[in-house]
Amino acid sequence: MAGFDFEFTYSNVQQPVVLACLPTAQVRAKRLGIRWQWKHTALRHCLVVVDGNSRRIDLLGYRLERDLPFIAEGTDAPGLRRVRRQGVGRGLADLMLRGRNMSAPPRVRKLHSITDTTLYFPPYEYECPSFSQLHARLLITEEVLVAWAFEEVAAETLLEELHTAVELVLEELVNRRSKRLSFAQLVGAATDAGHLQDSERDLVLALKDLRKEVRHRAANGARDWAEEHWEDVALCVEKLVARLNRNA
Repeated sequence: MAGFDFEFTYSNVQQPVVLACLPTAQVRAKRLGIRWQWKHTALRHCLVVVDGNSRRIDLLGYRLERDLPFIAEGTDAPGLRRVRRQGVGRGLADLMLRGRNMSAPPRVRKLHSITDTTLYFPPYEYECPSFSQLHARLLITEEVLVAWAFEEVAAETLLEELHTAVELVLEELVNRRSKRLSFAQLVGAATDAGHLQDSERDLVLALKDLRKEVRHRAANGARDWAEEHWEDVALCVEKLVARLNRNA
């Protein structure tokens, strides 16, 4: 669990945007089991408290960086042009990301309209720059994971993406030859090499079996399995990427 707070002031013309974005952020946080509370300690002086699982907080930051500018754009804020409204929404997301940065000294900040956020905490460490194609492909995996967390993609899509991510990482980790190995063979080789624990092997093989049943036989159960195991598989991919980077 991780918790932090951030405090900011805003102008009168920014007020409609702030009052639209704060409840939106709270709804997004609730979906992830994160506590997001705010109160005004003075006129246009707001304190926001965020508490919950640290990885899920990073998922929240990822999504607020995208969503708050759109919410802000649609508010009725006389005195702010569309681009400025977007920038204020992005500025609020940036304040959250700055608050998440525990090394930054806490202080009251002024809300500004910005074009880019300054900090970003990826929910999973999937970077593998020595493997450029895989590195680029895992950005898609990260996007799908975030989308799943906010109910924006179907469970069947998540299963496909997680299966693909595991397979691609294992190909680089244990099979750099031209001979193609099946998913089960890749998992077996990774287990024999000590890259997967028995519980992780069973997890990804269960993913393989369910994905096959769902894809080819329209079987049920994708959502229940995904809700219970998606974070475990995501962490398994992260572990395998770390092994791959160490071996690079």
